[in-house]
Amino acid sequence: EMERQGNEHVSSKNLAQYFHVDDTQVRKDVAIIGYKGKPKSGYSVKGLKEAIEEFLGINYENTAILIGAGHLGSALAQYPGLGEYGLKLMAVFDNDPSKAGNVLGPFTVLPMEALQRVIRSYDIGIAIITVPKEAAQSVCNRIVSLGIKAIWNFAPIQLSVPADVTVRNENIATGIALLSHYLKTHKNIHKTRGEHEKSKTPPKRVIDIFNKYQREGA
Repeated sequence: EMERQGNEHVSSKNLAQYFHVDDTQVRKDVAIIGYKGKPKSGYSVKGLKEAIEEFLGINYENTAILIGAGHLGSALAQYPGLGEYGLKLMAVFDNDPSKAGNVLGPFTVLPMEALQRVIRSYDIGIAIITVPKEAAQSVCNRIVSLGIKAIWNFAPIQLSVPADVTVRNENIATGIALLSHYLKTHKNIHKTRGEHEKSKTPPKRVIDIFNKYQREGA
């Protein structure tokens, strides 16, 4: 955004204010990616952006496939923002014969029989799973057997994968549940200030449970 606005430099203080963190933390984080600013002028916006892209690897194009052409899968397949992060979607699959041949934006939905051919032809690195939870593990097993090492999982289930395969879980249900808890807490706020402040923070037990399942990818 800063680059689009024509800003050439930004200070650690400005970045800290934007992200609501301490500016010391900003400097530490930037140092980790190996980028250095200049006294008084701060960081080059263009240079810092490129350093972050290099560190995260999003300046390299990663090929991907999407499996599951339901509502969520269809939305993701047509989302133009994926390309901004170096993700090039190559094909969309579904095991429902009635969906094969349907057009989703630039893609024609392919049957699962074409999975092996596409993965090998385009050297696919990432598989996006948007199938129902009942089918997610079998789909996972299939793509892992074909050499996929990175999975972006939107199915509400913890996938079992070999140690050399990484899974990023996007559990929408967990997010909704956490928001619901905060709303419930807000509605039950007591009138006294002390009780009000206490109710703003979820009970430690709830936080512990949430963090546990976030770590485990549930």
